[in-house]
Amino acid sequence: MDNLLIMIMCLSVLSCDSKNNNPKIEIVNESAKNEIKASKNIVMEKSPATIYDTIVFNENMKGKLLNEKFKSAEIKLKFYKKHINIKKINILQTISEKHTRTEIKYLGIIYDLNKEDSYHVITNFHVFGIGQMLSPRGRSELAFINRKNNQIIIYDLSMPYNLPKYIEKNILYFDNEETKIGITFFGGLVPEICIPKIGCN
Repeated sequence: MDNLLIMIMCLSVLSCDSKNNNPKIEIVNESAKNEIKASKNIVMEKSPATIYDTIVFNENMKGKLLNEKFKSAEIKLKFYKKHINIKKINILQTISEKHTRTEIKYLGIIYDLNKEDSYHVITNFHVFGIGQMLSPRGRSELAFINRKNNQIIIYDLSMPYNLPKYIEKNILYFDNEETKIGITFFGGLVPEICIPKIGCN
């Protein structure tokens, strides 16, 4: 009888210990879940992100600098207007001459968020000195022509990979390494265009 009583007491002590161990096991499992979540977050941080920005024009931007920007581009309006063609959106056109090569692309129309203005968007990568210089030089331009086709503004983006790639859902997209950058416009065109991770031009 005493032996039976001792065995019952031992079993009850062991069962209490096993109950006390359960929370420890759950904590270990929970920390494992947290580690998995943390590793997923690290992967997400490395994946390409899309950045949206709006280029805002305000009254302070009017004046000499903006007027000079429009005036300096006037001479190129005739050339760029020839490349406005709805049937050739995102089609790269190459113009080769004796010592130059021009790669031009009409990206389509982007609408100002003020719902009043819209602009034809054209990219141009021009290489000159081919056959004359040991290392030919290039120039990358981003041109905007107003909807009346009588005013143009051109931004020099220096490198061809800085030029925008396409317009989708009224957003102008650039690719910067693994990051896709999308911008919109509000209130008109600015004297200097500033694009996240690319800079101001």
